[in-house]
Order: sequence, then C-alpha cells, then structure tokens
Amino acid sequence: MKYKEPTQPTKRANYALLNRKGKLSMKSNKNDRRSQRTRQLLTNALVELMLEKSYESITVQDIIDRANVGRSTFYAHYLDKEDLLTSQFEEAGRHLGEEFSDGDSALFLTLRVFQHTRENYRLYKALVWGRGIEIVFKALEAHLNAHLEAEFKQKLGERPSPIPLPVVTHYITGAFLTLLKWWLDNNMPVTPEDMDRYFRQLTIPSVEGLLDIKFK
Repeated sequence: MKYKEPTQPTKRANYALLNRKGKLSMKSNKNDRRSQRTRQLLTNALVELMLEKSYESITVQDIIDRANVGRSTFYAHYLDKEDLLTSQFEEAGRHLGEEFSDGDSALFLTLRVFQHTRENYRLYKALVWGRGIEIVFKALEAHLNAHLEAEFKQKLGERPSPIPLPVVTHYITGAFLTLLKWWLDNNMPVTPEDMDRYFRQLTIPSVEGLLDIKFK
C-alpha cells in the first residue's frame, strides 16, 4: 500500500532561522565601522575559543574577555553566544533563501553551501573542533527537509508517494550533511564543484526513479 500525504495546501516553508529575517533580536542594526569592528572582534574570539575547547563550555564572559569588549557591548549586538554563532551563516542563509524563492529544488543549492564552507574554512573547522557544528547542521537540516517536502508534494500533485516523504527528505539531507562533514574532516580534498557533482550523482537518480519526477 502506497503512502499518501494528508491533503493540504502546498506552501513554501518559512526559512526565518537561516535568513534570520523573522528572528526577534536585540542585535543593533547599525552598520557603521565601529559596529562592524566589534562584530568581527567577537566572531574572531568565538572562533579562537572553539579551536581551544568545546562550544558548550564557552561562556559569554569567555568571549568578551578574549575580544576585550564590555558585556553591554556584546548584548547590544547579540542575544547570546548562539546568536553570535548563527549570525555567521547569514550569507549562506541568504543564498538559500534566494534559491528557494527561485522555485528550484533544494537538491540544487548544495553548491552554494559547499562554496560558503570553503570561503569560511577556519570558521567551519572551529565549529567541528569545538562541536558547535551540530547547531548549524540542525538548523540547516530542518530547513532543507521542509523545502524538499514542499517541493516533492508540488511535483507529485495528487499522486501518492511510495515512501513517506519525511523518510525521503531525511535520507537526502542526511546524505548531504554527512558528505559535508567528511569534506571538512578531510581538509577539503576536492573542489566544491566536485562535491556538488558527487552528491547529485548519488541522490538524484534514485529519487527521480522512486518518485517518478524530474529535476531541472
């Protein structure tokens, strides 16, 4: 018996966590040089600390001591250390939002993520070393799953899926994040373009065959 999704209107998921447009934050909107310099100091401090110890053990006090800024300055820019951490992925989130708004499948935005990872290699290595990567991966996985499920529902129309769609989406995002972590752990032995191609070759044919759909 084939699995059929409950009937409901197809709609695009809200990607506020990654693009942060919908997140309530006390972070200042100032873009002056002083604010940018402060943000950079705090970011550098967090990265340095994550290369020394686990993310969980790092406190806001550790960060402001390393950055040599006051506590009130920190809270004028960020809610907490997680706000500081996730703010580093605004660019990736913006790219994700652009891809989603274009109506393309999440299977085709992976190159942007690989490129962002290479461009911010030190940050990502610090995340892996300091075990802060789980926070980023958890947010990314949730948004990829939401988009994929909406995309598959749209492509399937009234046709039932032979496998529950959440199973399919978690399989895809799990494969992607596993490859991304392998790439980081092995010091990026191939290019982002190669990784994107490998991921597509491993996932797209099986999904197209299983669901009888086609991607661009």
